[in-house]
Amino acid sequence: MSGPHKQTHSQAHMTPADAAQVVGVSRWSIMRAIKSQELQARRDNRNHWQIARSDLERWRASTVRTVEGAHPDDSTELRAKLAGETARADAAERAREQAEADRDRWQSVAEKLAERPRFQWPWIR
Repeated sequence: MSGPHKQTHSQAHMTPADAAQVVGVSRWSIMRAIKSQELQARRDNRNHWQIARSDLERWRASTVRTVEGAHPDDSTELRAKLAGETARADAAERAREQAEADRDRWQSVAEKLAERPRFQWPWIR
């Protein structure tokens, strides 16, 4: 302990800031949980919030979601989605290549027509 008010995470009760650090959320998340009575806490004789480790663990288990819990392994669904996107990208590439080939063919036709001598009507001069 470096200061008179500094608490460690191993104590039975901790401040909202310490609790937030332990759980991995913001201090404001802890304060909202206390105010909504989702998280049990008491005030000490200096009017500071004290949170019991057991109450914090109970709140974390019922409320805080980890990355793994928030995003379950949907690898089969993701693979199917990726395969569909790949097929669409391949079809778009084939369509682009066909459009370029058509453009080149029509450009060639236009150039050949431009090279031909123009027909002139004999009576128009």
